[in-house]
Amino acid sequence: MTPTNRLRIKVLIAGMPFFLHIDPKEEESIRKAVKHIDDKLNVYREHFPGQTTGRYLAMVALHIGALYQQEKMRTDTQPFLEKFEELGSRID
Repeated sequence: MTPTNRLRIKVLIAGMPFFLHIDPKEEESIRKAVKHIDDKLNVYREHFPGQTTGRYLAMVALHIGALYQQEKMRTDTQPFLEKFEELGSRID
């Protein structure tokens, strides 16, 4: 993809602007991710007042990382493939 096909967007996370050059197909998912981050950031601000923005962002990063790991474990087919190979070798 050439740089001319890229879209330049501005997003705000915790009130800080970020300028991104993205594939136009990514825009919706990027904007949804930004909304998710800011929504979760606001939840942590309500539940744990008086923290720094960096600490809130770390909490959000932990939350999103945990969701990612849960999804990764849920969709990991490697244990099933190994079991199928084992059963296949037993049949042989």
